[in-house]
Amino acid sequence: MSLPKLIAIVGPTASGKTALGIEVAKRFGGEVISVDSRMIFKGMDVGTAKPLRSPLLAKEGQGEVSEPKRKDSIGDLFGLNKEFLVEDVPHWGIDLVEPDQEYSVADFKKYAEQKIKEILKRGHIPIFVGGTGMWLSAVIDNLDLSSTPSDEKLRAELEEKSIGDLYHEYKQLDPIGAETIDRENKRRVLRALEVSMLTGKPFSQLQTRGPLKYNVLQIGLSVERDVLNERINWRVDEMIAKGLVNEVRSLKETYGCEIDAMTGIGYRQVCEFLDGRSSLKDAMEEIKKDTRHYAKRQMTWFRRDERIQWIANTQEAIKQIESFLNKNQPT
Repeated sequence: MSLPKLIAIVGPTASGKTALGIEVAKRFGGEVISVDSRMIFKGMDVGTAKPLRSPLLAKEGQGEVSEPKRKDSIGDLFGLNKEFLVEDVPHWGIDLVEPDQEYSVADFKKYAEQKIKEILKRGHIPIFVGGTGMWLSAVIDNLDLSSTPSDEKLRAELEEKSIGDLYHEYKQLDPIGAETIDRENKRRVLRALEVSMLTGKPFSQLQTRGPLKYNVLQIGLSVERDVLNERINWRVDEMIAKGLVNEVRSLKETYGCEIDAMTGIGYRQVCEFLDGRSSLKDAMEEIKKDTRHYAKRQMTWFRRDERIQWIANTQEAIKQIESFLNKNQPT
């Protein structure tokens, strides 16, 4: 039996993944599944460069469009089954939870696999778009995420330590994993350190792969570093112009700056500005610097995957995808 075909578009932040995903979806009849660990949070729009949602259009002869009253499932009640239209292309994996809710790679794997089934049933092509490499790998490599141990006593001890100390300890046990982990996300660093300590093995090497469920073409966007840095600088300036400070201020009033979601790039630095610990200019420079470092870690992760087909422009991507979709795979 042949495996369902999926497309994944990966690369560093600001490389143009969102635009390419929309173009591919329009051309080949696809639906996008976002693979971004920050776009899942509601209300965190400007700082995550969340794509602009298409406005709801009223049907002819009607006024405003209202949400359907009937809720068929728990997913409907919490909005998990609601599509996020971008240029009329359905996007999934966006606005799934509140900023103070936890959402793990295991949660994403379960969600994504369900969405894949639904998209395929509609006769469309699932297109993964994003830069959170571990989340993508969990799905396309069918990683077993159920066997990693935990210890409440050890976790409580680790919670008392600073993010800097946790990262230093983790780097000693798993230098490879430390290169790609979000070192400013205390929850992720703590969990990776906890598992490494309990198992005696590097966290980055623990996930085991199950039988493959999908035939996946991975397209990687290759951008020269100087060009990428210019895009990052421009994006940060644009975020400030679009109201990042007001977005962070509103979130800070509701959740504070201590929750994990607010430790992400952009939110952390603006929180420091709002607390009077830095100027807005310094905060912007820190966001740009940290985003460049984050892009470098993303590329470190993706460059290790020899399956990724690196392309320089949309035309190359379209050519690769056409060949992939037209090629018959062995049964």
